Amino acid sequence: MAEVPRSSKPHSSEVKSHKRERGSSSSSGSSGSDCEGSDSSEVSAASSEQRKKKHHKDKKKSKKSKDYSRKRATGVQYVVQRYKQVLSAFNKRKNMSEAFRQLGIDRNTIANTASIAELHLANKDMIPLVGQFRQGEETLVSYAQRCTMVIDSDPDLARKIDHMKANGELLPISGKRSRLMHGHLPPMGCAADTILIG
Repeated sequence: MAEVPRSSKPHSSEVKSHKRERGSSSSSGSSGSDCEGSDSSEVSAASSEQRKKKHHKDKKKSKKSKDYSRKRATGVQYVVQRYKQVLSAFNKRKNMSEAFRQLGIDRNTIANTASIAELHLANKDMIPLVGQFRQGEETLVSYAQRCTMVIDSDPDLARKIDHMKANGELLPISGKRSRLMHGHLPPMGCAADTILIG
């Protein structure tokens, strides 16, 4: 009986060589993917740096513009700027409560000092009649009442302010007025000591 030549050995060697080729190609592929991974990590690092720089620039920009909304007003300028912020928000939203909510300002805070801003925006020439705000000696509310007295004493100025409110140039808001300003004066014959302010 003739022996059949065994072809299994060369076949197994071929399989081994194929495995080697695959292994080398996969290793080269993996090294290639490693390169790709390192490239992508470099790109992501660069993009994160750019984001940080951009964020830093945004922070700088935001620092430049003063925010008068969440700070206690310490002077007339703060009152006027804060009033302008609310006015701008009101003109955009057409709703007073939304404007106050957006800026985080209480309505009464603006209402109590509105006459200061109204006088400044309607007629700056009248400010000398009110006088300077004496910080430490008086409150902004008392200074606002002095501004209200000046506005009420000039009918033309009062009409101008009402007209500006109607046109959206001023807030449609009125501050507190003392009883004397509302016309609760006693009749001419009464004694002065009968006036009750409370």
